[in-house]
Amino acid sequence: MNPVKLIKSVISCILLAFSTTLIMGLIALRQTNLSENVHPAAAYCLLWGAIIWLTMVEGGQASLVGLIPVNGELYASSHPKAYK
Repeated sequence: MNPVKLIKSVISCILLAFSTTLIMGLIALRQTNLSENVHPAAAYCLLWGAIIWLTMVEGGQASLVGLIPVNGELYASSHPKAYK
């Protein structure tokens, strides 16, 4: 792996962990609008549901963009849903 790409990936993961920890801390202290009005457990579930949903959407988008230059016949029999 390219050293620059590795550094970018590590920094990105650190920032993601920091921001998620910060938001979870604010939810625990009820310093967000949602956690003020509902139980913090509901806010946690909503936060993690949004993060998981976003990763699935981003992964699907990357797949669509990444498969454009690939010949579809290479994966037509092994992955028929992607071939459609």
